[in-house]
Amino acid sequence: MTCITLTTMLAMVGCGESRPEGMPETYPTYVTITQGGTPLADATVVLFPEDSTLARWPVGGMTDEQGTAEMLTSTKYAGAPAGTYKVIVNKTVTEGDPMPKHPGQGATRDQINEYDRALKTGKFEMYKVVSKEFRAAGTTTLSVEVSATGENKFTEDVGSPVKDMDAQATAASAGGTYTPMGTDPE
Repeated sequence: MTCITLTTMLAMVGCGESRPEGMPETYPTYVTITQGGTPLADATVVLFPEDSTLARWPVGGMTDEQGTAEMLTSTKYAGAPAGTYKVIVNKTVTEGDPMPKHPGQGATRDQINEYDRALKTGKFEMYKVVSKEFRAAGTTTLSVEVSATGENKFTEDVGSPVKDMDAQATAASAGGTYTPMGTDPE
């Protein structure tokens, strides 16, 4: 009897994860980004709310090959709360040596040192390819209105590509001696 009651309760509650307390209802939202009329793949899209009470619930996504990003609230809940948002778009590309990929949490010391060496001795430059005006809430001219009713599919264009160096993320090897992280360079 206990097993049946527990099973019935689980079925009534559902298998989904509960939402955080106070989180507003979200509605399926898709933003397609084009650059000069061409879909912009691998761009980060953030919806910045005009209503400050929604700022607690960040909304964003990454564009696919067609330039479309499915918006997620708090990185895991499908959709966006109803409201007016400024659209922030950013994309960075790397030229030169490939950007090393972090080996992950279960990495050995040797794998971490190899990653560290690649970061410190590699030669790569990173560029932002979306115009600066679209990369910040205070300057973007793009906006969308997410509705509780309606399709919530938007298309925004970020103009012509730019090539602004991202000096903080660019690494150019100056030669010299490599010192593994976690050791004293003496």
